[in-house]
Amino acid sequence: MSWLRRTFSGAYRRARRAEGKGEYREAAALYVEADAPEEAANALLFAAARATELDERLSAYRDALRWLPEDHPRRVEVEGRIGLAILDEAQRKGVRNADERERLADAAERLEKAERWSEAGTAWELLERTEDLARCLQKAGDVERLEVLLDKSTESARRERALRRLVSEHEMALAVGARVEARDALRKALALDPDDRALAELLRRLETRFLPAGRLVLRVEERELAFVSGKSVVLGRDADVTVRGTSVSRRHTELCWSPEGVEVRDLGSRNGTLVRGLPIAGSLLLEGTSEVGLGDDVSVRVEPEEGGLRLTILSGLDRDRVVLVGPGALRVPDLPATVRFEGGHPTVQADQGVRCVLEGQTVVAPIALLHGDSLEIDGRRLEVP
Repeated sequence: MSWLRRTFSGAYRRARRAEGKGEYREAAALYVEADAPEEAANALLFAAARATELDERLSAYRDALRWLPEDHPRRVEVEGRIGLAILDEAQRKGVRNADERERLADAAERLEKAERWSEAGTAWELLERTEDLARCLQKAGDVERLEVLLDKSTESARRERALRRLVSEHEMALAVGARVEARDALRKALALDPDDRALAELLRRLETRFLPAGRLVLRVEERELAFVSGKSVVLGRDADVTVRGTSVSRRHTELCWSPEGVEVRDLGSRNGTLVRGLPIAGSLLLEGTSEVGLGDDVSVRVEPEEGGLRLTILSGLDRDRVVLVGPGALRVPDLPATVRFEGGHPTVQADQGVRCVLEGQTVVAPIALLHGDSLEIDGRRLEVP
């Protein structure tokens, strides 16, 4: 627009007055009416600079672009300002959803067009787009940030490899019945990536299946067997071995095994502990196989065996239940297999040459047992309730 036309244009003069009052939006509209698009764009840039809200600022910048010709040199500057405004907001408030991620990616592309390589790299970094970040840092000549990025990428790759290895170790350990090792592998993996919900849930489900230390109940077909690790065992309604009966106390009787014999001790029960039908006072050393009464309605046969005790409940609600007690390996009655408590955790292993199948797979190593397990040894099914 020529100087003469500006001088006599009422719209142009009103635009200048509006601009002087800081009414930049109104000034821009009047400049457009006066056929002065570049001045309209300038007014809108002033409006953007004074805007306090991001959307208001972006609207002013985009309107400014409308009035600048495609080949105008200031278009690149305005594109960069749009990108910087969005980046500033993202740095202050974070990137919380897909729409904000899309807007920040658009900002990064605008910053690249404006050759604001360092700022574009920062936008890509917020979006976790490592390759785009590296490209921008390289163009910016930002060697220091590029070296930090390479170190992080190397560490991230190392961590990812470690995670894959630990998850693979967990799966292989599960397949051969090494559940403790499988649990340990998951714990290490979760320590590397604490925010991985799938790993956390996998570990939680596995840990809930672990059995109490030093205790095991097995169902062998229709028969129930209990195993207790240690040199002593307490019998009662709420004890190492659950024995139910109207005359049985919560913790009724303790049996202590040693190579010299078996000591039976009453634990202050209401109805007493009986040996050969007579109540004992304090403790008594048993000789050979003996029958011990818990009150007057439950009796237990106590048989010393090599390395421990075999208890058979002869009467009461748990009649015919068999309990094996000992500090070391315990043989499974009538089966070619042994129960041990490695670190307190119950394991079972078939004798050499005997086939053991867990979840359809033949296993030769000791199996760390879990709640809900079902396996076969020598063709007979064992279950852990």
